Order: sequence, then C-alpha cells, then structure tokens
Amino acid sequence: MDWKIDLGTLRKKKRIVLEGILDLDCLELDMGKMPFLEPIKVKIVVARAKEGIAVGGYVKTAIEHPCTRCLTPVRVEINGTIEALYLPEETRGRSREMELENLKNVIYYSNPVVDLTERIIEAMIVEVPQQVLCRPDCKGLCPYCGVSLNEHPDHVCDKAPKFMVSQNKFEVLAKLKDKLEEG
Repeated sequence: MDWKIDLGTLRKKKRIVLEGILDLDCLELDMGKMPFLEPIKVKIVVARAKEGIAVGGYVKTAIEHPCTRCLTPVRVEINGTIEALYLPEETRGRSREMELENLKNVIYYSNPVVDLTERIIEAMIVEVPQQVLCRPDCKGLCPYCGVSLNEHPDHVCDKAPKFMVSQNKFEVLAKLKDKLEEG
C-alpha cells in the first residue's frame, strides 16, 4: 500500500482513513536490523484541524531482537501510536505554531503530497524497549569464552585470568590485606 497522501484532497473531505499492511523487511535500530515476525498492520486517520492537518493512528507488529545480555532471539511485540500535526511551511515562526512546535510532533510541509511512512517507522522504533531481555533473570554470557550462563549456571571459565576463577570474589583482596597487615 502507498502511504502517501495528497493533503489537497482534504479540502473535499473532513478526513481520510488509510488502513493496510506496510511492506518492510526489517526495522533498523542502533543494534542493527531487526526482522519482522509478522505483517505490519497500520491504520491512520488524516483529518483537517484548526491549525493544519492532524494525523493519528496505530501500528501493530512483532520483531525479533537479540537479548541484551545473552543474544538469544526475543520476540518483541510492537503496538505503536502514530501522532503528528502537519502545518504549512509558511506558518513556521508564528506564535501559536511556536507553542505547537515545542510538542516535537509538528512537521512542516511545502509539498501537498506527504509520505506517512516515516511516522509509521517512528511509532515502531519508540515502542522497542531500550533493554530487551529473554527473561528478567538472564545471566548473560561468560565475558571470556561466550558460554551462556543461563544454560551453564555453574560455569567456571578456564580462559579467565587466574584471579577471576576463584569462587570467592574478594579472595585476592583478602590476600592483599593480609600482606599489608603483615608487613
């Protein structure tokens, strides 16, 4: 489906409803490209507003994202909200619009044909948690050999420096303390 809309058509109608599937392969995030696990369902209502053109709607889908700690693939449900106010470029800088611009969802347009794809992607990105975990108590990976500590909770790494292998995390400090007290 084409997510471009001619704002000139709103002169004849009070609102336009766009509903369909957005065709994208993956969602690009700071961690890389996350594949979609189901179709991206979108519904957008574009309506005339006193200040300009109001856009609202929702996007629903799911992506596959690696666990932040152990890199196990995790299904992340996305139920995003699309909100924006489009104002003509010539209104930029007026007092009322300055107040609206502070809301950060005001977009100025000069071309009467507006592509809403960016608003849809924006609504999905905002819904992805900053830290995705496969489970709340995920133990992560061994920092030396990469073994999953969820699958091997009693793992003792033979690649770790010798002072790190001890079960007592403060053993090295205790020995240092003893040496200082002795001498």
